[in-house]
Amino acid sequence: MLLLLICLLFTLVTAQGQSIESISGNVVNSNGDIMTGNALVVSPIDSTIIAGTSFFDGKFELENLNAQRVLLKLTSLEFQDTYINVEFEGQTLIDLGDIVVEEASTELDEVVVVSKTPLVKQRPDGSVEIKVENTTLATSRSAQEILSRSPSVLVDENNGISIFGKGDAVIFINGIKVSNERLSTIAPSNIDKIEIITNPGPRYDAEGNAVINIKTKRNTEEGIKGMLKNYYSYSDFAGYDNRTNLDLNYRRGTWSMNATYGLLVGNDRWLKNTTRTRDEVGDFFSSDIELDWLYERNNFSNYSLGGQYDISEDSYISMEFNGAYEDMGGDQLSDNTIIDNEIGLYNSVLEMEDLNRKNIFNLNYSTQLDSLGTNLFIGGQYASYKNSFDNDINESSIIDGVESNSKLNNSGEGNIQIVSVQLDYTKVYDKSSLEMGGKFAYVNNTSFTDFFDLEEDGTSIRDTELSNNFQYDERVPALYLNFSKRLNENTNYSLGFRTELTDYTLFTSVDGGAVIEDNYINVFPNASFDTKLSKNTNIFITYSSRIRRPSYETLNPFVIYQDEFTSIRGNPNLQPSRIHSFETGGTYKDWNLKFGYTYTIDRITRAAFQLENSSREYVLQTINFDREHAFFASLSRNINLKWWQSINTIIINYNELIDNTGVFEIRDNEPSFYFYSQNSFTIGDLFTFYLTGWYLSDLQDGIYLRKNQSTVNIGVEKLFFGDTLKLNLDFNDVFQGIRADGNYRSGTTDIIYGNRFNTNFIRFSASYNFGNLKKSSYKNKKVGKSENERT
Repeated sequence: MLLLLICLLFTLVTAQGQSIESISGNVVNSNGDIMTGNALVVSPIDSTIIAGTSFFDGKFELENLNAQRVLLKLTSLEFQDTYINVEFEGQTLIDLGDIVVEEASTELDEVVVVSKTPLVKQRPDGSVEIKVENTTLATSRSAQEILSRSPSVLVDENNGISIFGKGDAVIFINGIKVSNERLSTIAPSNIDKIEIITNPGPRYDAEGNAVINIKTKRNTEEGIKGMLKNYYSYSDFAGYDNRTNLDLNYRRGTWSMNATYGLLVGNDRWLKNTTRTRDEVGDFFSSDIELDWLYERNNFSNYSLGGQYDISEDSYISMEFNGAYEDMGGDQLSDNTIIDNEIGLYNSVLEMEDLNRKNIFNLNYSTQLDSLGTNLFIGGQYASYKNSFDNDINESSIIDGVESNSKLNNSGEGNIQIVSVQLDYTKVYDKSSLEMGGKFAYVNNTSFTDFFDLEEDGTSIRDTELSNNFQYDERVPALYLNFSKRLNENTNYSLGFRTELTDYTLFTSVDGGAVIEDNYINVFPNASFDTKLSKNTNIFITYSSRIRRPSYETLNPFVIYQDEFTSIRGNPNLQPSRIHSFETGGTYKDWNLKFGYTYTIDRITRAAFQLENSSREYVLQTINFDREHAFFASLSRNINLKWWQSINTIIINYNELIDNTGVFEIRDNEPSFYFYSQNSFTIGDLFTFYLTGWYLSDLQDGIYLRKNQSTVNIGVEKLFFGDTLKLNLDFNDVFQGIRADGNYRSGTTDIIYGNRFNTNFIRFSASYNFGNLKKSSYKNKKVGKSENERT
């Protein structure tokens, strides 16, 4: 019924018409050599950009044009700008064949970019592509910060990365899934665009509610190309930090190489306040806690080295090594005032000594089997994530005027190893395609944590109750199949499924030791349909089913110390969440409307619980809720003028979280809304001014209340020396509106919490491009996928 109403709405406001639907061609020079560059379709009336794409092997195709007459512009460092007038003469799909262009000298410092592609591209299936390069997002010093500034993406220290209205998001890089931990290994200067896919198909791993696909830049020109970029940030709240990135690309003949190195040093901070109150007959308790994490990044390095050999024009083999070394120091300060049958003041200082080492190796082979685009891809990955920590803890307390002191030591190691192989085969027919493939992944997670009481004479006594050994082994084979067909020039559909078998063994030494074994198989059907009602209007409807497995950390029952009465512990009894999602909507010119419903079984979330044998101790633990219903509606409007580019989105969301355990207090649900606006103003040839802001209202899902938050970011950008030098000055979260505050009731305890992060800062960044360019085609896929996501 909803689909019929949308069809009727769009049919009334526009009429059917014939026009140019797509333009394709093959760009070569006078010797017949294939060219690399960009193809833009602009309006012959006001030069407004209608569509754009890049081509690496001469061939390009621009779709969904819906115009009677357009001007095609071909531009590159390899050849002079070429313009072609194209008019509708009864043929909707226009193939221009070979387009011969005149070569040009390509010294990098002579290039002046005068055109801009749209900030956002709406796709017929409802997914969104967001440009990063040459936008305010490009001034971010990390991939995670880029995501936090992107429309509809929420980044939270406690809840990870999510899409407003959809839920947890899974991160992919160039179409292959990686872990959130992997984000720190990506140089932010190497990110080109971001895809937000709210109903992904069966080719994607079935993990998560939505997919965020990060696309990195590719050097497509021969010779050497490099970028040196430095970011310096300062805030009164946390102090300074400085990040330096160096990106290098080189190609000669059939060989190409890519290398990056980044170094982040400086300070960060997270301040958290929590109040826990019980006010029952015979049971009064009040705890007011302030936790202050003062992080010192001694050496946060990320690095990569990749190479590719082109076996032929349609086949390549590539290798890549990617990693990070993260040395963290600093202090965790805790102040806790407890009032029950006595008044106690408890303080602790945890001296952090934490080291993370991440190393990933990829090997890929890809070949195109026919002229239609039939493709075979084979890839493999080995990943290692190692963490070691050695924290000294000094505790002090004053109870009824009597002071006492104690010392602890908490040390341990964690090691996650992942081996995965995958095969993807795509058979392309004239008006349809068949995708099929499989994957096998093996994960081994081994860790231990030890707690020691340090006596005054220097001896140490191991606390066997808090210390723990943990081992987790998991095997997940998967198969998928997807069929897509174009019924006519305006209508497409796809049907597919993915099936995954999960087989795991878990060992923990907690409570005398336990071994948990289980296996389960899931089938995830997917379907989509989209049709174009007129040259400016299309509608779509999609269905997908997915799974959200617990992360390895949340399964591990070892203790993470926060203060004398608060700890974080994993839950080995967690169950995966099953997700069913429906979406429908459409576009009309620059407007986009979308409706969605998501049903989640065994919803995973985190809360604080009072320990059974203690009136004062609480544990923060991840649990399963029975189910969740989530509805959303979104409306977007994009503006793309010569002097002003803008992304504007508003989303209304309604969540109902259902708990059958009786542990949590049930409250009335209330709808919430989210507004986002990103704006870029080009002030002649002087500078570019950026203004970005978003507002998120109170979230009330029936159990949790999360208070509203907002941000306003301002930036200025200036180019020098033929655009080789770029300077940026940014003011982030000007009004300090980003926070994570709220409350809920767990058992008989009322819990109020507030979090402040290091988001209000000033940043100066400078980037310099260098090198002489001709042509290159480095490519690499990362096959880590869902196993990496859960580290």
